[in-house]
Amino acid sequence: MPLTELKHSLGHILLVEDEAILAISQSEFLKNKGYSVQYVSNSNDAYDYITSGERVDLILMDINLSDGMDGIQLAEKILSYREIPILFVSGYSDNKILDRVCKVKHYGYVPKISSPDIVECMIQSALQLYQAEQTLAFREKELRITFEAMGDGVIVLSPEGLIREINHKALDMLGYQKPEVVEKDLTSFLYLVQADARTRVSYPFLSSSKKLIDTERRNDLIIVSRSGRETHVTETISPILDTEKNLNGIVIVFRETPSASVMVPPKDGESLYAKVFQLSPIPMAISTVKDGTYLDVNSSMETLFQLEKSKVIGRKTEEFKAWSNPAEIERLNKAYQENGRMSGERMSVEHTDGKKFDVLVFSQAFEIAGERFILWINLDVTKILDMEGRLAKSVEEKDVLLKELQHRVKNTLAIISGLLNLESFKVENEIAKQSFLNAQSRIMSMSKVYENLYQSEDLESVDLRKYIEDLVFSLHDIFVLNPTKIRFDVKLEDIRLDLKRTLPLGLILNELLTNALKYAYPNEKGGDVRIHLSRSNENIILSVGDDGDGLPDSVNIEKGNHFGYELIRSLTSQLKGVFSSVSKKGEGLNIMISFPVKSNDK
Repeated sequence: MPLTELKHSLGHILLVEDEAILAISQSEFLKNKGYSVQYVSNSNDAYDYITSGERVDLILMDINLSDGMDGIQLAEKILSYREIPILFVSGYSDNKILDRVCKVKHYGYVPKISSPDIVECMIQSALQLYQAEQTLAFREKELRITFEAMGDGVIVLSPEGLIREINHKALDMLGYQKPEVVEKDLTSFLYLVQADARTRVSYPFLSSSKKLIDTERRNDLIIVSRSGRETHVTETISPILDTEKNLNGIVIVFRETPSASVMVPPKDGESLYAKVFQLSPIPMAISTVKDGTYLDVNSSMETLFQLEKSKVIGRKTEEFKAWSNPAEIERLNKAYQENGRMSGERMSVEHTDGKKFDVLVFSQAFEIAGERFILWINLDVTKILDMEGRLAKSVEEKDVLLKELQHRVKNTLAIISGLLNLESFKVENEIAKQSFLNAQSRIMSMSKVYENLYQSEDLESVDLRKYIEDLVFSLHDIFVLNPTKIRFDVKLEDIRLDLKRTLPLGLILNELLTNALKYAYPNEKGGDVRIHLSRSNENIILSVGDDGDGLPDSVNIEKGNHFGYELIRSLTSQLKGVFSSVSKKGEGLNIMISFPVKSNDK
């Protein structure tokens, strides 16, 4: 297994890339940034490493792998074994690939031509997003444990009265197992009666006769279980309302009352409820509905707002400038007055040291012994919003960065061509000089691709018509010393092609044209060079011909070992195309390349 490792502290990355040069380049860049990187070249090695138990914080995954399983399939296999953030890096960006990627849980998709800094930014964002998800999952687990551990029976209903959730205490009171009751009608399992009259208690709000808007409380009730066991309870019913006060659900809490009705929960600071409230990782507070006086805040609330509990109790919201500025307090109060609750209102908090936080505020009214209170829940979403902002900015900058990348590639190729030109001045041998000229023309054909990309709005495909016209004129300037000798017959249809296939097509055209310009018309003879591009059904056809002398009998263009023709045949095979030629002595040479419009690559 080809592995490279360097220990760092920012994060452990598994790089899955079957292109060795790209893998080494990406690995070294990330190591220099402070990551520990291990790379593998195929899906089997990647899966073996994941299952080996080694630490992996993120997988940087190429989609096109060469061992039968692509990166998307590998990601599905890994995720079925272990939850781990996966960031796809690929040269593919067609809709079919993107549709498959969207069906797999992942943390980003970066084009392979992106700069390393963009990849690093996406890695940081993916790690932060994964950490945020894990934190939320942990908090959800905490709340689930609290729900199940409560000493009261709790049942959550749909507006129609179907049981959505039920905890162990409530199941014990009813005498059923959870699978027997979930998503079924509550009245089929709950037999609730008045303690004195022994008459069954109904729920009018489950029919159209009454709407449940406020919290309701009933005492002196008995739950008769499936086996006939009786439990004396106090019942509290609270609606779950949306912003338009439509009923979205119902929460019913049954508190066991062994001897007498219990009107309020115990005030002992060591009670279960006090512990749940104080130990909750979610910032919470309780105030009165009457005048907004705060009765209690938990430790998470103290930490978030940097206020001591002793200095909060007995005071009102507007007295705390650190909680928010006056304009936001007014906005939140207005939202509360209009809706009677808060369902994720955003609020900014600034500490005395100038550090700012973004908080989502939720509220729920409840009643104890005839007095109404409000439970305030505050979720710190600063990191999540910051991450969303960075991702949005990254997306906005993508096009600019990609255009800059194409421009730099084009300039780099131009520099290489210039260096070859300088070196050719030192060479006296004409055959060697011709080799330098051939290399320059091939580099120029690739450079023209990137030039068209950065000048285009579409950064993923090339306008073949414009590209071929530019290439023809450039080659004419290089190889044709007498402009009246060679004439071009150029007929091109409007066709766009992806970058990956435009590069080999450009090199093929370069070889065909340079051969025609150098060999078709010896001595002073001139003629016409034809370049035709068309689309027929599901194929693109490129035809290059001339009316020159034709090929010598000793040259076989389709089987010979001349480098230029070998290159044309190999590049045609790369395009999944076919190659044909017709040569007649004294009538010229015509070569045709045909390849599919749509690539068969994954």
